[in-house]
Amino acid sequence: MKPFSVLLLAAASALLVNASCSSSDKSSNNADAGPAGGPVPGAADDHCTGTPTVVDPAACTGTSTDTAAGGAADGDTSGSSSAGAADCTQTRDAEYGATLSNSEGDDDDCKYHASWTSTPIRLNEDVTFTLTTTNKTTMMPLTPLGDGDIPLSRVDVYVPCDPNHLGPTQNFKPQIAQTMPGQFTVGPIKFDESGLWVVRFHLYEECNDTDTSPHGHIAFFVNVP
Repeated sequence: MKPFSVLLLAAASALLVNASCSSSDKSSNNADAGPAGGPVPGAADDHCTGTPTVVDPAACTGTSTDTAAGGAADGDTSGSSSAGAADCTQTRDAEYGATLSNSEGDDDDCKYHASWTSTPIRLNEDVTFTLTTTNKTTMMPLTPLGDGDIPLSRVDVYVPCDPNHLGPTQNFKPQIAQTMPGQFTVGPIKFDESGLWVVRFHLYEECNDTDTSPHGHIAFFVNVP
């Protein structure tokens, strides 16, 4: 009977250990990070119905310094806005086209089509955005010009009714990389306030901002829980 008792005791001990481990694992897996934010639903973007704007690379001459609401000239990390308050009707910022709902649409000047995805968007957590772009005329991915700079040159992140609220200083100079032709990652971005934000992507910013220049920009609303 002794061997049976020893086996019974060993089996009971094993069950106890397994139950303890299962309970610990279950508790760890149930950690609730809360809901993630994302695009703000709305009507599909249709402001570029008709013929798209043909981009002429030869029109890229000189340097552009966009400093409209929510933006800062390249190299400026002061977080200041030179164009006054943004439009709190959530449709238009000074000197830029309409900010878009959803996760895809056309740029202000109807040169490019863009869509975005991101890692989970939560308050005070690092977020990485992925932007995918194509030329509306050629339907080809955006690629560097002769200077070798990647097409996505800058990203603005701000609260639309408070354009001087740009979030943490890390948002001023996030890392931007090209992952494949026409696709770019940018981050980490951090949102330090719940509610509505704007993320504006600047393309070919080394060019002058003219009608046929490669320079372009597109902005989307982002909801932060």
